[in-house]
Amino acid sequence: MIDVQRIATVNPPAKLNLFLELVARRKDGYHDIDTVMVAIDWCDHLTVRRTRDPGVLLKCDWAPSRAEYAASLGISSSDPLLDIPTDDSNLVCKALNAFADHFDIEGGFACTLDKYVPAGAGMGGASSDAASALLAAARLCDVPENHQALVSIASAIGSDVPFFLGCSSDQPSNRSATAAKATGTGTDLEFLRNRFPFHAVVVFPGINLSTAKVYAQSSVPPIPLSSGAIVDAWTSLDFQELSKQLMNRLSDPARKLAPQIDEILESMWRNGAITCQLTGSGSACFALCQTKGDAEALESTIRSSENAWLENAIVRTVAAAQLPPRVSIQTIPEID
Repeated sequence: MIDVQRIATVNPPAKLNLFLELVARRKDGYHDIDTVMVAIDWCDHLTVRRTRDPGVLLKCDWAPSRAEYAASLGISSSDPLLDIPTDDSNLVCKALNAFADHFDIEGGFACTLDKYVPAGAGMGGASSDAASALLAAARLCDVPENHQALVSIASAIGSDVPFFLGCSSDQPSNRSATAAKATGTGTDLEFLRNRFPFHAVVVFPGINLSTAKVYAQSSVPPIPLSSGAIVDAWTSLDFQELSKQLMNRLSDPARKLAPQIDEILESMWRNGAITCQLTGSGSACFALCQTKGDAEALESTIRSSENAWLENAIVRTVAAAQLPPRVSIQTIPEID
């Protein structure tokens, strides 16, 4: 019997890439990479419940409202930048359909997704939403959250999705990880020990960068760098060394596509950032800070600076977030 009165709630976290190197271009057009990612407490909000009818019904919009989110970016609420698909092209729908198929689930799912994490920012928002949808469905259908099929489903949806599950094929979830090293296409994961006291200031310039376009303009270096040094710095809780080892091979192609990135990074340096860089394929940038107080002070300084790009930007202090995100269950009156 399908229990349509239980609802799962989860807050999918975003991520930042502390290190991202291109190791090789694959025959299928994708790249093998070496990256270190940390989950952060800039989160979306997702609710999922089971339905008697098959398929996935997704309601999705920007929070706290489309108008307020548009205003924070200095754009119209009808701007195409804010358009989010709610059909099967959305990764949440892909994840839940794949889950239902694999586990032969009767009925379907209804979801509400409130978006706070910017799209096209290199912060993994859509991938995290998909992973959280899998975790929510698992709770509702009594499937263990570290079931290996979830990792397989996640890997088939997108390269960042398994990271947000907080487990891999050989590392079960233990709710203590905040960061991981990822290799291959990004799905081979090694979750890092120790919970680094991570703090940063993130700037999203209101530009949606295409991951495909950024990668198309990138090139694999003759001798790729290794993430070994930054992994060692993380596990030894060495902030100074960590700040020296930040690197993103996609920075140059992203900056060519969005010159505002250079302005943001320069402004961060001018306003006292110890080190800063692009995350993922962009367009968001972040500055690493040693304490929460340092991050809040830098955020305040950046907000008060005279930069034209601030009119279309979101500036936010973040900290590390736990993986996997917790799924809570509550019972609601049955919906006709």
